[in-house]
Amino acid sequence: MKFTILKSNLLTALQNIISVVPSRTTLPVLSHLLLEVEDSKIKLAATDLDISITITLPANTSKKGAITLPAKTFTEIVRESPETQIEVNSLENRVEIKINTGNYKLPVLPVEEFPKLPTVNLTKEIKIPGSDLYRMISKTLFAASMDETRPALNGVLWQTKGENIQMVATDGHRLAKFSKTNKILKGLHEDVIIPPKILNLLLRLTGEEDREIGVIFEQNSLVFNLGDTVLSTRLIEGPYPNFDQVIPVNNDKKMIVDKNLLASTVRRVSILSNLLTHQVKFSFKKDSLILSSANFDMGGEAKEKIVCDYKNEDMDIGYNALYVQDILKQIDGNEVIFELSSPVSAGLVSSAQKKEGEDYLCLIMPLRLVE
Repeated sequence: MKFTILKSNLLTALQNIISVVPSRTTLPVLSHLLLEVEDSKIKLAATDLDISITITLPANTSKKGAITLPAKTFTEIVRESPETQIEVNSLENRVEIKINTGNYKLPVLPVEEFPKLPTVNLTKEIKIPGSDLYRMISKTLFAASMDETRPALNGVLWQTKGENIQMVATDGHRLAKFSKTNKILKGLHEDVIIPPKILNLLLRLTGEEDREIGVIFEQNSLVFNLGDTVLSTRLIEGPYPNFDQVIPVNNDKKMIVDKNLLASTVRRVSILSNLLTHQVKFSFKKDSLILSSANFDMGGEAKEKIVCDYKNEDMDIGYNALYVQDILKQIDGNEVIFELSSPVSAGLVSSAQKKEGEDYLCLIMPLRLVE
């Protein structure tokens, strides 16, 4: 096989491919990428056996074929190369990379050792707006758990039943739920739990641009077709916990506050919070909110008072400042609403400005206050 391609085009693809290549593996071929040369195009592919990515690029091809080559080393060579045409040519048991100032040779592994990539059944593909998918993922993914003892919570739940599509993520301390009116996927598949790794990659590849993305539901896997790039992932086995049971319906106390003011105040006050719990005390008073923290190890304290709209009885609640900040980053608009019940029950956080056809809320569990 032999081809030439502009360095910048190849590097962009490699930087996306490399995120799928496992840093440690007992199968040496998984640290390699598969490179196939066809008529006027090349295909780059990588897999960690759970997630696969294939990227197709136009190139000046002169000899068809396929090889595997060390993904990280190849990427580093291309990254450090000058902006020029790069020629890649396979030898007997090595591959040669030529640039205008010299050449590099790398070992290859037999193509037959590379795992078989999932086949993409385009007849089952459903097109959905990429902007919708981006919003759903970005507003829920942060709440997914990293506790491997509860595998289902390590992923994001995607529900397509009824009139809405909905994504939910929770780690037991906070929860994010985003619903959007969408009849395209109505009743087409059961609930699926998607690993965060592929969702992070999808966010990076698509951005907020408004284009259609092909989605293919398989029995145990999910495929995203972006045109020149195809992502495939195994799904996490369920069932997902019944999250509706933990979302309170009787939180009758409401606070409305400027989102940016609250976010900046929480950041400052949390500087002197406990390094383990990151606890900040929220003291709700009539039309005011007092935020305070204490770090007993260093003997530091912080307290600030901000204006808010609150008409109920005084109440003190402890929250993890990092969780509050994560939630506030995802809230649209200038004002945020906290719906509360008691110092020991879950609070609901949402935007004061609702978007038509969307429903987004976050839940945050309180911390036990330490005086």
